[in-house]
Amino acid sequence: MAVLALLLVRGVLLWLVVPLAFCFWLLLTPARALFRRRYVGVGRVIGWFDLNLVALIGQVLIRPFGRRVDFTAWSAISSIDHRVSLIDPA
Repeated sequence: MAVLALLLVRGVLLWLVVPLAFCFWLLLTPARALFRRRYVGVGRVIGWFDLNLVALIGQVLIRPFGRRVDFTAWSAISSIDHRVSLIDPA
């Protein structure tokens, strides 16, 4: 039951998170050049937002049932391979 709730809530919230992540990436790109940081692609930023969205929903919906879901640190963004897709069950 909790997994179904996770998928339903995540599906709705992705409509908000993906545009927000894209806007964040647009702001991040000039800042990256200014501070001479490594380039981070839009797919990695959206994937990072989605992984943390799943962790947030997991902390609220699944954690009461005994399973802990951890957040992904920003420092780990260079190793994120997660991509949001239409048939992604999280």
